[in-house]
Amino acid sequence: MVKDWQYSKRNQQCSDCEHSFTDGEDVFSMLRMFEGDLQRADLCRACFDARDESTDVVYWRTSQHENRQALRLDFDMLLALLEKLLADERDDRKDLSYLLSLLLVRHRKLRLERVQMKGPQEVMLLRKTRTKKTFAVESREMTDERRSELSKQLTELVDPTKEANI
Repeated sequence: MVKDWQYSKRNQQCSDCEHSFTDGEDVFSMLRMFEGDLQRADLCRACFDARDESTDVVYWRTSQHENRQALRLDFDMLLALLEKLLADERDDRKDLSYLLSLLLVRHRKLRLERVQMKGPQEVMLLRKTRTKKTFAVESREMTDERRSELSKQLTELVDPTKEANI
């Protein structure tokens, strides 16, 4: 079982304007939805301030350091991402939260407590292991193509050297 996931190394330049980052400069790394695709972006301050916030999924600020190892993404970060995605009602975010919750169940970070109906919609009630914290995740009907596309995007974001296997 993989305990830590790695993002690919941060680019040495802004994803939007191609400004080269200098040592010690603030860099805004983010996951965003762009035309239905989940993308990672590393932005300079100017591009971050000018971005379209409606595409944001989650972002964090880091500093550019020469000779620094790749960022590590742990399961607590994935749980925090899931929580943020669940607060967003857009369909593409619901698809991603469903897929992410299945990944967390697979890695035993969440446990399926029960499935219940909320009106016409099936909802999985998941509990974080060793806690009482629960997540209500809408079950999503996705085509094989959509599931594969989201799986590939998620896999490339967290570990670009592995094949999607969600």
